[in-house]
Amino acid sequence: MTSFYQPHAREPMFLAATRVSLWALDGQDAAVSLASIFGSLLAIFAAYLLGAALVSPLAGLAAALLMAIEYENITWAVDGWRDDLFAGTCVLSAWALLRFMDKPSFRTALLVGFTAGAACLTRITALSFVIPGLFYAALAGRERYRERLTHAAVALIVLVALVAPYLINCAIATGDPFFSVNEHTTYYRFAEGMPSSARMSAATYVRQKFVSHPVATIDTGVTGLFVRPFQTKWFGFDPWSWIIGAVLWPAALIGMTIWIFSVRGRLMLVIVVASMIPYAVTWNLGSGSQWRFTMHAYPFYLVAALQAVVSLFSPAWRAAPRTVIRRTVSVGALSAAVAAIYLSLPWFVALEATGKGEAVTIATGERDRVFYRSGWSPPRTDGNVTARVSEQAQTAVHFPLARQRAYEVILRLDPVQPDAQQRLTVLFNTQLIGTLRLGWDPQRVGSYRLSLPAGWVRRGENESRIVPDPVVPAASAGPRFAWIDPARKVGVRFWYLRVLD
Repeated sequence: MTSFYQPHAREPMFLAATRVSLWALDGQDAAVSLASIFGSLLAIFAAYLLGAALVSPLAGLAAALLMAIEYENITWAVDGWRDDLFAGTCVLSAWALLRFMDKPSFRTALLVGFTAGAACLTRITALSFVIPGLFYAALAGRERYRERLTHAAVALIVLVALVAPYLINCAIATGDPFFSVNEHTTYYRFAEGMPSSARMSAATYVRQKFVSHPVATIDTGVTGLFVRPFQTKWFGFDPWSWIIGAVLWPAALIGMTIWIFSVRGRLMLVIVVASMIPYAVTWNLGSGSQWRFTMHAYPFYLVAALQAVVSLFSPAWRAAPRTVIRRTVSVGALSAAVAAIYLSLPWFVALEATGKGEAVTIATGERDRVFYRSGWSPPRTDGNVTARVSEQAQTAVHFPLARQRAYEVILRLDPVQPDAQQRLTVLFNTQLIGTLRLGWDPQRVGSYRLSLPAGWVRRGENESRIVPDPVVPAASAGPRFAWIDPARKVGVRFWYLRVLD
């Protein structure tokens, strides 16, 4: 590190923390771990401040304790990444914005400016939540409108004063003030198998993805914003007790629902959702799904869970049961509609891919119910394979095809009892497509290629029906299928259907 504001692909805050740690530890490599540990401790302290300001001091202590004992949080803390520091500065910024919204003043404006500046100098993508968060905090209150805007301008000036030198130096040295963001498109393009030698801005990268595959990009973005960050949490409490996570995650959902109906809560939702925007469209590429990239959301989820617990004993909620019921019904109906749309999106992603002449895999796993509708076991992961087991004499895989032309498909499946099951009949849109002789390799799931005649193909929904010969009781299929009712008749273990380009 030649200077604090050096032009570099890494923002300066964590580099400076590492530099100080190197000095403190006389140049030992452990200094990098010390720097990330400092960030983790800061995140724990920030969780206390946010919980205390938003819910109660006791809730703040509980949030800090939960952060401190969470296994994933502990193990990442010593790994030398900047994500712990970003989590700390992000939550501190949220706490400062909350204080500013409650009491706009020159002092709270300075607090916002400095904490937000620290977040941006840890990751410049923090601008995704800093700007909308400040905008909301300034305009959410109806009183002292001019004063709020004046102090918001002070916070913005402090933020610019802190961050601008880094952006200016990057612009002078590289021609791109957002070099630290745009440089990383090289990695994600390489992970996608795209040409990656030429420079490309993050905005151009996302725009090209949306133009070429709008449905797939929306699906990826929605998952990255709302589902994946929440879904990957909670398991770090298992070394203590799985009950902790099992209680906390539904409580967090309830708490964030409660936030919808308060000005302060909506500020938290704006911050936590907006902070996911840089992660949303790259989480499924390369190492983009790593837990550390959404570490900063965890304190918000924990505070939301504690918000739900405290609200159970709140006189305000108990005194207005009709309001609670009405809000619950409204949110429940909206959530059900959104969930239905979200669960149906994989169908339209597959339809979009076949319309562009691309290969598409109709895999078992999460959100596969639109393809595997009845007669199938729940998806189950065994090693690296997530599969369903057919539980009827005939079961179907439903999949979309955008064009009426000939296709080649590959079925990946295994008989559940190889000695007894030698044949599999396959129908396509009620037409006999062929009879397969099943093989068995304990090291590899069977692969079978079939041709779909153009005359049998429908635009839109198509169906591949599989008929194992015979189906057998699950009890006779061995210990691998002990999780299925022993008396239930089963046929094949199905991994995926792949439509080739």
